[in-house]
Amino acid sequence: MQTTCLMILLLVKLALGTTELDSLLEIKRGIHQDASGKVLASWNPKSLASNGCPLDWYGITCSSGHVTALVLDGLGLVGGFSFSIITGLTMLTNLSISGNRFEGTISNGIGSIALLEHLDVSSNLFHGSLPVEITSLKRVVHLNLSLNNLEGVVPSGFGGLSQLKYLDLHSNNFKGDVMSLLSQLGGVSYVDLSSNGLIGTLDLGLGSAEFVSAIDYLNVSHNNLGGDLFSHDGMPFFDNLQVFDASNNQFVGTVPSFSFIVSLRILRLGSNMLSGSLPEALLQESSMVLSELDLSLNELKGPVESISSTTLRSLNLSSNKLTGVLPLIIGHCAVIDLSNNLLSGNLSRIQGWGNYVEEINLSSNLLTGTFPIQTSQFLRLTSFKISNNSIGGVLSPVLAAYPEIKTIDFSHNQFNGTLLPSLFNATRLTYLNLSFNNFSGTIPVQENNSLVSLEFLDLSHNSLTDHLPREIGNYWNLALLDVSSNRLEGGIPDNLPGALKVLNVSYNNLSGIVPENLKNFPDSAFHPGNDLLSFPYSSISPKDVPNSNAGHRSQKRSYTKPVLIAVLIGGVSSLALLTLILCYRSQQHNERDHSKQSSEKQGNQQEISSVLATSAPNSSLKFSTTSEHNISVVGGPKDIGAKRKAEEAFPPSSSSDPHEEIPPGSLEVCSPDKLIGELHLFHSSLVFSAQELSSAPAEMIGRSCHGTLYKAVLQSGHVLAVKWLKEGIAKGRKEFAREVTKLGGIKHPNLVSLQGYYWGPREYEKMLISNYIDAPCLFLYFNEDDAKNLPILNLDDRYRIAVDIACCLSYLHNERAIPHGNLKSTNILLEPPAMKRPLLTDYSLHRLMTSSGTAEQVLTAGALGYRPPEFCSTSKPCPSLKSDVYAFGVILLELVTGKCSAEMILGSSGEAVDLTEWVSLLCVENRCIECVNWQILNNSDDLVKVAEDMIQVALRCILPADERPDMKSVVDDLTLIAAAL
Repeated sequence: MQTTCLMILLLVKLALGTTELDSLLEIKRGIHQDASGKVLASWNPKSLASNGCPLDWYGITCSSGHVTALVLDGLGLVGGFSFSIITGLTMLTNLSISGNRFEGTISNGIGSIALLEHLDVSSNLFHGSLPVEITSLKRVVHLNLSLNNLEGVVPSGFGGLSQLKYLDLHSNNFKGDVMSLLSQLGGVSYVDLSSNGLIGTLDLGLGSAEFVSAIDYLNVSHNNLGGDLFSHDGMPFFDNLQVFDASNNQFVGTVPSFSFIVSLRILRLGSNMLSGSLPEALLQESSMVLSELDLSLNELKGPVESISSTTLRSLNLSSNKLTGVLPLIIGHCAVIDLSNNLLSGNLSRIQGWGNYVEEINLSSNLLTGTFPIQTSQFLRLTSFKISNNSIGGVLSPVLAAYPEIKTIDFSHNQFNGTLLPSLFNATRLTYLNLSFNNFSGTIPVQENNSLVSLEFLDLSHNSLTDHLPREIGNYWNLALLDVSSNRLEGGIPDNLPGALKVLNVSYNNLSGIVPENLKNFPDSAFHPGNDLLSFPYSSISPKDVPNSNAGHRSQKRSYTKPVLIAVLIGGVSSLALLTLILCYRSQQHNERDHSKQSSEKQGNQQEISSVLATSAPNSSLKFSTTSEHNISVVGGPKDIGAKRKAEEAFPPSSSSDPHEEIPPGSLEVCSPDKLIGELHLFHSSLVFSAQELSSAPAEMIGRSCHGTLYKAVLQSGHVLAVKWLKEGIAKGRKEFAREVTKLGGIKHPNLVSLQGYYWGPREYEKMLISNYIDAPCLFLYFNEDDAKNLPILNLDDRYRIAVDIACCLSYLHNERAIPHGNLKSTNILLEPPAMKRPLLTDYSLHRLMTSSGTAEQVLTAGALGYRPPEFCSTSKPCPSLKSDVYAFGVILLELVTGKCSAEMILGSSGEAVDLTEWVSLLCVENRCIECVNWQILNNSDDLVKVAEDMIQVALRCILPADERPDMKSVVDDLTLIAAAL
């Protein structure tokens, strides 16, 4: 009898365990991929303990015959995960499956796991809304749902989770008012709600006193929050707050002092619209323990006083409107970034900054003076950036004596004299940029430099002479070498490092034969200039390359669809507004014509400038002043198209007919009065007056949402691209000048940089000036008729173009903290004759525009297929780093597929879809290879994988905003593909 009872008890126990075992096996069946092999190999249904619990199953913990913990973090598991299945694990206290690729929804059954204390499903692919049943987990202490695709409003009821201490919902798509959640929370110490779509103000005075007292980490960054910070009752009395991050929102008003929060260590309020002056309490020695302060990308004004705090280690005040001189002391700061402000005075004030500093960035200010020689105490300095100022004199030898220095950027200044030989032997130096200065003499690279780790060397736009040293070949890690625009002679060394990705020796006097190991670099790496340099390995010489302008007539036709779409999207209101503007312009035109005719009748001839006629039709016209001082058109229809140069990267405006051609004969047009306003030039290498610009012959070459683009030839022979901005789209004078000056200081090998601007006395007299680049735009390669007349770009070429574009965007995002904002194939020029070096135009012009001007830019981008989906959910979309990533993804798809982003494609089910939808649908069906343009593969099967990898990078770029990688990650992803080429 006793034996029978024992058997019955054993059977009952086994029966109880079967439910949990079935649940685990069901989870296993949902796993499709297990790269580590730890789960699928160890979860053996035959491996059970005597009590029925799994034995040696990876990630499974049992207690008293029941599963109490399921921990599968960071295994990269792929498959579906059903929360309704784990309801069978009734004794589960710890469920942690972060860092995998599980899909599915968080179902209502989650609330039935009553004993759950730790729930972490972060970094997966869960989607859908959050069920209200999750608030039934009364014992939960740690709740992490971050880095998924969850959406909707966070359900109410979190106030009932009295044990909750850790709440992480960041990087999802949650909506709603932020305070509707925060006001429910009690004694939670860690809250991360960043990178969602939350709105409202941060009135923590409306929250519970328990929450204000308990919270020590609060992150609400990258949302759509606004209003004043803590507007209800002012600054709450946080007892334990250590980290507060409210960056990348839309907060206004002044920066609170935070002086009563003695526990605060990290304060991040960057990328908002905060104004006023810096709170001195944050920079001074006090009872605060603040170690990191980020107030960058705001509108703060006033001086930066001396910093006496002994705890502050990182200070970022970049991209504000700060004025005055540099602070005399910076306390114990290790990182100080004051770039992109209006600071002036002598650089020598940094000599008192002490031995704690590790990174200094003072770029893009108004600093003067010379480099101080009393800075030998910078023993920990690793990065020193003072580019785009007016600092002169010679380099002090002390610069090469900093033992930890890795990055030096002194570009765009007025340094002179010779380069320091010791600088080229600094063993830790990886980045050296001395471009756009007045250095002379030789490049003093010595023989014993094999231990130097230099990766980036830019000495362009100086006056260096003699030869290019062969010893540069000892820099094994060198990825970029730019010595263009100097006076170098002799041959190019044949031992330049194999790691070299970017090379530019153009605009020198080099001669001889280009080495075989450099054959993959485009012709633009060597020309213009260097007339005696030859290419023995090239199958065609530069003169044999087809005319890059031959396809520009076809570009008019190929633009029909995008422009028509833009017109339709513009709507009736836009057309009405444009009509009023055109009528107004026409009236002005007639009045000027009438005035001129009357003047001629009276014999009072007045000289009329030949530059930049606003009323000219959209064609390639050359204006010249006749002996009677009338303006006449030279040429006929046969010139149209052949004269349209590469700066047609600025597409036609929807307010005019981009296909209108001019009938034969002379056409009298009217030109504005003499340019009597202010002409501002950013660089001393380009000097001319407003009067010279007034008298320059001009040729209209394109229109865009920003205005009309002209090619103007100065009397000196220098050719400019002048963009005459549309009336009413530019910001006020002071703000415009501040922003355009910053843009003028941005230099990169793949940017067409601004050279200056003109501000006239009349509303419509505003111009942006840059160098004219005679090159076609990338858009032409996505039109079959145009592409026939251009050099072929195979997949290798297109990959390198994509990498160059990505590197340029990464530079704008990470070095300059601004988006391009208007990235599209028509704003990417390909430098002839090889067409392999991209040049980006129209960068960050939204910073100069009013909200209506920015809205029109976004509208045009949307019509052409480059607008990210999140712009559709906001009334005032504004270009961002994330929207740049999306646009780059579209361009990457254009490069691989050969299709235009504005083109509607017939899907497999017969519906019309755009390029991104078409590629996404095919890839979901494992038909990704069908997207590739086979003509660019050169019949090489090895390149198929490269094309597919490029498409995968592109698809990650067009994910929802919170899932998109940043451009640095995109560059890294693209770099990994290079091994297959």
